[in-house]
Amino acid sequence: MNSAPALISMIASTLGRDVEMRLLLDTLSAQDDGNFELIVVDQNPDDRLVPILSEYRGRFPIQHIKSSEKGLDRGRNLGARHATGDWLLFPDDDSWYPADFLKTLRRLIATEPADIYSGRSLNKDGKEIMVSFLGEDAAISRANIWHVLIEWVIVFRAETYRKAGGFDEDLGAGSGTPWNSGEGQDLVLRCLSQGAKGLFRRALYGFHPEEQPNANPEAHIAKMHGYSRGKGFVMRRHGYSFIEFLPELLRPAAGFVVYTLTGKPTLARRSRAILKGRLYGWRNFKPR
Repeated sequence: MNSAPALISMIASTLGRDVEMRLLLDTLSAQDDGNFELIVVDQNPDDRLVPILSEYRGRFPIQHIKSSEKGLDRGRNLGARHATGDWLLFPDDDSWYPADFLKTLRRLIATEPADIYSGRSLNKDGKEIMVSFLGEDAAISRANIWHVLIEWVIVFRAETYRKAGGFDEDLGAGSGTPWNSGEGQDLVLRCLSQGAKGLFRRALYGFHPEEQPNANPEAHIAKMHGYSRGKGFVMRRHGYSFIEFLPELLRPAAGFVVYTLTGKPTLARRSRAILKGRLYGWRNFKPR
């Protein structure tokens, strides 16, 4: 007898969004796969998600967990504690997936065994966003980890995730610390240090709205500063040498000079914010 396909648990931590989640729910309904569950960790103070989630019950299993504790990674870890799946995926509350996402994932699990699979983030038009992704498939390593990961397209073997201790709740959005990014890289680096095998596969991808920096330039610059602090912090935490870190400073420094000389002050301020953020994170890391 053939064993049943591995159960995949999807954990979506959400705050302040309701309509956006419909796209995620619709695309999960469209998956040609019945062996997954969705765990929604709802950090909203109200019941805005109750009528929306009720529309999808019966299409696939949904757990709705209310939490008064804020923070994206606190929600992810809470949801993971309730997950029963063999594999864990952490959708953003405004992300969505192609109809063959789970089919592609299962093919990878069957033909290219690993403990972690990662893929790409695309906008609705199929353009890569958020990360400068590698142009070819690769094993995930310390050397390429900033070019192969986006948190909501990382699939963890559940036991690998739990052995590493899950996401660091002092990193990422809503953490209450200066380190507003880097939680995915931090977790995967811990997994790799424990002997886990990770694969980046370009065929695995999900969709996300593309940020529009021009809509609110100052807010975008502040956001990039916070993300950059997280990157500097995580690189220092995981023992990258200053020589390895140096390119992360030289690129925004060069951008600042070029944009200043070409009369693009907003982009120059953005490059300066990235440079200052990365330096701040590197300098202010303190071992626990």
